Amino acid sequence: MNIFIMRHGQATPDAFSDAVRPLTEQGIDEVSLMARWLAPQVPHFDLVLVSPYLRAQQTWQQMATIIPASHVETCDELTPNCDADLSASLVLAHASAYPNGNILVVSHMPMVGYLVESLCAGMMAPIFVTSGIANISLKAGSGGILSWLEGPHNIQALYKPTFQALRSLG
Repeated sequence: MNIFIMRHGQATPDAFSDAVRPLTEQGIDEVSLMARWLAPQVPHFDLVLVSPYLRAQQTWQQMATIIPASHVETCDELTPNCDADLSASLVLAHASAYPNGNILVVSHMPMVGYLVESLCAGMMAPIFVTSGIANISLKAGSGGILSWLEGPHNIQALYKPTFQALRSLG
């Protein structure tokens, strides 16, 4: 299975509560760019697990306009300060129903880094930029392997000639 771990898009710094910080326009654009870049590789998610925080929910809503999903679940265990091992166990338990599937997890720093560390033996928790996505290849009975970790600035720089074409798709 492929597990895609995504940090939410850029959010406003101020809100009544951390849980209700919305995405900025730049955050929406960067999530959209990442979805357009990922769609040729992953045209459909079998399962999406999303933090209940507004910015994570909005990130998934933006992704869903480009990459649909069969099942979506909101998980309180994916909020920023939850126990990473518990969160990783939750992800694996849900994902076990899709042994050959594509699973997307939308969460926050530091949780996204800790999930990579928990799922990939020997890995240190990487830093994710906003809208960053990591791909972990996971086979039953073995640890995960981090295949890649990309963010919108890398995608924009690597694919600058096609960046305008990607933006025009949406």
